[in-house]
Amino acid sequence: ARVGPPQPLHLRFVPIANDAGALRITDLAFLPDARDEFVVLDKDGEVIHLRLEGDTARRLGGFHLDGVWFDSDAGLISVAFDPDFARNRFFYLGFTISIETSVIRRYHWDANDYAGIPRSEVEVLAVTGRRAPRSWHNVGSMGFTADGDLWALFGDKVLDEVAQDVASPLGALLRVRPNLGPEGGYTVPDDNPYADGSGHPAVYAKGMRSPWKGFYHEGRWWFGDVGLDTHEEVNRIDEPGQNFGWPDIEGPCPGGECGATTGPWSWFGRGQHPFVLDDPEATSSRLRAVWVAGPRRADGAPDRYAGRWDDVMIFGDAFTGFVRGKPLDGQQPSFPVGHLHFATAFAQGPDGYVYATALGTWPPDAPVAPSPLLRAVLAD
Repeated sequence: ARVGPPQPLHLRFVPIANDAGALRITDLAFLPDARDEFVVLDKDGEVIHLRLEGDTARRLGGFHLDGVWFDSDAGLISVAFDPDFARNRFFYLGFTISIETSVIRRYHWDANDYAGIPRSEVEVLAVTGRRAPRSWHNVGSMGFTADGDLWALFGDKVLDEVAQDVASPLGALLRVRPNLGPEGGYTVPDDNPYADGSGHPAVYAKGMRSPWKGFYHEGRWWFGDVGLDTHEEVNRIDEPGQNFGWPDIEGPCPGGECGATTGPWSWFGRGQHPFVLDDPEATSSRLRAVWVAGPRRADGAPDRYAGRWDDVMIFGDAFTGFVRGKPLDGQQPSFPVGHLHFATAFAQGPDGYVYATALGTWPPDAPVAPSPLLRAVLAD
C-alpha cells in the first residue's frame, strides 16, 4: 500500500504515429463499447474514426459534415456519446453553422456506412448571437452528467452583456435532456434555475466569456474562461444559478468581494506570470487561452500514473504551453506538470493512458502542420 501522499504529477506528451490526416483536431473521444477505437474532429467538418494499435493509431474511416462554418475558432468543435450508446448508437456533435449560430445535433453511429451517418442528423438545440461581430466564443465542450443530462458550454459571441442576461443562452452552461425521437429538441430538468420560464430554461450557470474547454466530474463542472485583457480563469460550478461575473468582472473579484458572483477557482494573468516562468519550455506570446482537463478515471483500466492523477485536474495556456495540476478539493495550490503547446482535447483510453490532441500551428487559418496525437506518460 502507498504510504503518504503521491508525488506531484509530472507529464511528458509522446507523439503517437497515426494516419488520421487531420489538420486541426478540436476534440477526441473513445467509443464507449469499442475498446481501442476513438474519433477525432477536424475543425473543417470531418469526423475521423481510428483504432489504437500499440504505439500507433490507424484510420478506420470517417465522414464529412456539410454545412459546418469554420473561421478562426469556429467550426466542428465538440463530440459526446450518448450514455445509452451501446443500445441506441447515438452521438452528438457541436459546431457552428454561421458567424452567429452554434448547434448541437444528434447522429446515429454506423461504422459499416460512414456516408449514411450525416443523413441521420437530428437537431437538439441551436444558440444564436444576433449581429455577432466576430466568429469567436461559440459552442465549447459538451458531455453528459451521471443522470444522463446533456451539458454544453457556450461563449458570449463577443456580445458581452448577454452573459449577464439570464434570458440568453449565450455566455452560459446549458443543461438539457435530449429528446431521442425523430423530432429532436429537448426538455429541461426541473431543477434548472430558470425552468419556470423566469430566464432561459436551458441555462444552468451564467457570466462566461469564452468557456471553450470544460469537464464534468462527480456532480460538478470545471471550465476555463478565456479573458479579454487581464486574466484567464479556471472556474468551478457547484450549484445551479451561479454567475461568474463577465463582463462586469474579469479575474479575481476586486478586494476579494464577489457579492452575488462566483470568483475564479484558479486564475493567471498576462505577461511574465509565475505559471509561465515555472515552465522552461514556455513559448513567448502576448496571447492567452486557458484550457482544462479532468482527472484520471478509476474505471477498471490500469493506473498508468501511480495515483498522481487521481482527484487532480490539469489546466494550461494554449499559447505559452504551460501545463499545471491542481487537486479537485481546491485546498492546495497548483503546481507545474509539463508542457504542451495549443492543447485542444484530452481523453482516457481503455489502456489507462490519457491521450491528447493539439493544433500543429497557429493561427488556425494559416498554412498548417497536421495536428498531433499524443500519449501522456509520467515524466519521472
